[in-house]
This record gives sequence, C-alpha cells and structure tokens, in this order.
Amino acid sequence: MEEIEGKKNKFPLNPNNIIINRKDEYLDKVEKRSTQLFLIAKNDNLEVIKQHITADKTFQIAAGEENSFELFYILEGTVASEDEKITLEAGDSITAKSGEEEKYFKTLTEVTLLYISSTPIFASEQKKINELLALNEQIADKDTETHDHCDRLQRLSRLTAKELDLSEEKLFNLGYASFLHDIGKAKVPKSLLQKPGRLTESEWEIMKKHAKWGKTILLERFSNKYFEQVAEIIYQHHERYDGQGYPQGLKGDEILIEAQILTVVDAYDAMVYERPYQRALTRKEALAEIKREKGKQFAPRAVEAFLKAEKKFVGQS
Repeated sequence: MEEIEGKKNKFPLNPNNIIINRKDEYLDKVEKRSTQLFLIAKNDNLEVIKQHITADKTFQIAAGEENSFELFYILEGTVASEDEKITLEAGDSITAKSGEEEKYFKTLTEVTLLYISSTPIFASEQKKINELLALNEQIADKDTETHDHCDRLQRLSRLTAKELDLSEEKLFNLGYASFLHDIGKAKVPKSLLQKPGRLTESEWEIMKKHAKWGKTILLERFSNKYFEQVAEIIYQHHERYDGQGYPQGLKGDEILIEAQILTVVDAYDAMVYERPYQRALTRKEALAEIKREKGKQFAPRAVEAFLKAEKKFVGQS
C-alpha cells in the first residue's frame, strides 16, 4: 500500500479501490431553486447523495421498490413531521424500507441531508428535475412573464394552503401544480399568448385548451403516481365555484381545494402585473375584485385564506 503525502496528513491509499473527493467535487449534480442534489459516490447497489432543500418546503419519503432501503441523515437544519409532533435536527435520521407507505416532512430551516439509497435514484431524479425545468422554459420562451409568475404562485399558494391547514401531501402536490399550471400553453401559438387586446372567440377556444393540454403533457412525461393528482389540479385551475368555468364546468366542492386555491392566486397575480392584453391593477383594486367574486368565480374559503396569506406575502416581499 502506498502513502500519499498531504500538506497536513498522510493518507494510506490503494489507488485501485480508494477514491478521495474534495469538498466541492461530485460525480454529478442537478439543481433547481428549491433543492439541489449532488451525487457523491455510487456502485451497482448503492448511491450516496447530498441534498440541500430551502426553508419552508415539503419533501416526500417513500422507498417503494422491493428490498429497497433509504437513509436520510440530517447534516444541517431542522425538519418536522407533517403533524409537527416530531422535530428532527442535525444528527437525526430517517430510514425508509420497501413498501407502499409515503411520509411527508417539511423543512423549518434550510436543510442539508446525506441521502443513502440501496437502489439507483439519482439519474431518475435528475431527469425529472431537468424535464420540469425544460417544461417551464418552453412556456417562458413564448411568454416572458411566465417564469416569475410561476415562482410567485408557488409561494402565495403555499401560504394560502397553510391558512387552511392542508396536509403536507396536498402542499407537496400544490407546489408542483402552481409551478407547472400553465405548461399547456406550450401548445398555444405565441401570437395568441402575446396578442395585445382581446382574443377573438375562436382564439379564446384555442387558449382554453391549455388546461387540458397541461394535464396531458404532465401524464405523458411522468409516471409517478403523485403527478396524477398534480395533473388534475392543473386541469381544474380554471374552473369556477359557480360552475361557469372550464374545461369541465365543475361547481363548488367538485373542484379540488388545491385548484380552488390556485384559481384565486392565479387571478390575483394576473391582475397586479401588466399583461399584453390588460393594464395592471393596484393591489387595492385587485383585492376588491377578489372579494366581489367570492362565491362566484372563487370558493369562499379559498378567498378568506388567500386574504390572510396575501398580507403575509406582501410583508415578505
């Protein structure tokens, strides 16, 4: 066995089977705004990943495959279980074995995890994140406002959902749905998305198809079962509480609560930011319109929760 001389230490090293990675050296990585994954080491039966998650985010743990095993070791930060009965800090860990059960946790602070999996997971997570980002960029290429609009919707939708004490699973699904709610617009001609003034009746019929197209695109791209619920939220986010919305004409609580929330938040954001076809309203004007449409376009409980959340959102901005 050879020895390699370091500045401070000597490392016994067999160059055939010992690999040293420096602090910022990874086999691979993938990043989006809320989370980053760094592949540290792998072989045929094991992957070691470092994951960073921003504060106030929901993440899912579900080992799934037969004979699978996953360990989530908290390096930094604080995590809470869905019911907040358990709080985990640096040095604590979560273990998941094969099975159908899923658990949802939320980050109370920025969190760094050491993630060890007995089955290859990094490549599939990398593909999923890259496809999600690519879908969002497809719309941004046609509609430059979409990217920031989706980010705002994610934050405000989550605050609204928390006012209603929705489960972490619903928050998890709503996070994806708010980020991807307009992916169906990738099939809408750019000339319609950027047209100044009102659309003609035939143009509006094309535009309305984006909710259905969004559901179809998502189900074609992703097989994870929770994306089925995300796709349904996207499909319903232009329904109205009074039944006059599209594409299905759903009414009242036939509409998923996540879609009820997204409908209010999406409308508000569209009102307070300039669009090619309309001037921006003041915050006061937009809130007055939301209140006028309570029980008509918008679900009453979603409106009440939104009004509380919007105050917090403005305070954080």
